Amino acid sequence: MTQLPSNPSPNLVFHPPLPDQRLGELKDMAQAVVIAAATLEGRIAKETAKALGDRLRFINSYHSNLIEGHKTTILDIEAALNKDYAKDAERRYAQELCAAHVKTERAMMHALSTAPPDNPCSLDFVGTIHRTFYENLPPQHQFTHGGDGFTQFSVLPGKLRDGSVSLDGGITPHGPDARQLPGVYESFSELYHPGQFHGDERLIAAAASHHRLVWLHPFRDGNGRVARLFSGLYLAHIGINRGNLWSLSRGFSRDKYWYMTNLQSADSPDENGQGFDQAFFADYCLYFLEVCLDQITFMDRILALNRIDARIDGYIRDRDKSRGALDPLDPRAGRLLKALFLQGTVPRGEARSIMGMDHQSDRHARRIVSQLVQEGLACATSHRAPLTIGFPAQVLRYYFPDLVGPEVLGDSGIN
Repeated sequence: MTQLPSNPSPNLVFHPPLPDQRLGELKDMAQAVVIAAATLEGRIAKETAKALGDRLRFINSYHSNLIEGHKTTILDIEAALNKDYAKDAERRYAQELCAAHVKTERAMMHALSTAPPDNPCSLDFVGTIHRTFYENLPPQHQFTHGGDGFTQFSVLPGKLRDGSVSLDGGITPHGPDARQLPGVYESFSELYHPGQFHGDERLIAAAASHHRLVWLHPFRDGNGRVARLFSGLYLAHIGINRGNLWSLSRGFSRDKYWYMTNLQSADSPDENGQGFDQAFFADYCLYFLEVCLDQITFMDRILALNRIDARIDGYIRDRDKSRGALDPLDPRAGRLLKALFLQGTVPRGEARSIMGMDHQSDRHARRIVSQLVQEGLACATSHRAPLTIGFPAQVLRYYFPDLVGPEVLGDSGIN
């Protein structure tokens, strides 16, 4: 679908809000996603899930920006968050985009958990996503971006676009006309309010609303990133993936062409030209749910405890003094890291016994714990607080090699 007819009825555009074809199949898939997501959340200790979920925001950022054609690495994103940027302008811009994405997701998830919105589809909430993202970019990058670089037009952070939009160089208009946009957006906000749905239909609505928001193209720029951030927050709002243990953006970016093809197919108009073709709409929603299930299954496999144990052992082996490590780590630290991952928290007083050390080794045990904390392998809010697991960049390729390969992690130098 390219553009609405003149003077449309906004309620007709998105009616029905959920596909009226293959609904039984969609409900079965939604139930499978709900069960798989809950199983994944249930197998990981709360504190471990929190630490891992925050680290995986880098994965969301990496893949969402990769879809937009901006490639960076986890280490480059981490450097940007510490205001350490590459000298190369293009590489620095990619860093800034990804860092802004991480900051925005953190801020919006905090807002979602502390003061949840009545409706995550509202312009107030979605506009805040857009505004927060651009306010985390330098002022010179808060302008629309085209094939020749930045234009002189502000992105108007958080405000609806005031002009037409095209995705093919101006040949075909996309989404509603700017004059129609406020009314059509209000219809979208009302129809996809999570409170309008029950049970597995809420997850189908999450799938549908992703397409609808992409099609609306409500802002001058940044719509794809905002839509993917929105969908993660919508899912969290309805109780799916609140811990961020799997990445929707990673699923989309694994085959960017197929992601775009499914979105564009769902744009197809119905025979009356007043709404969307229901067959293509159903196909797209199934695609969205299949991506969710695929990413949950992938992370469930990665986080299998026998694999984590073996990978922690591999990291510890590479830090062994006998192997010539420049900064050796006592091999017994591996027992504590495994306990932290499995249990979530460990009282400091139990660390020595977990590492299999006797009373005479108490001072040495404290030195091991201190080293783990200094390196970020273990975390604590104070010298007496319980220990929790940490995921510094240097362990990611050991703990999660299938998730964070060399091309994703990057090297340690910023040039």
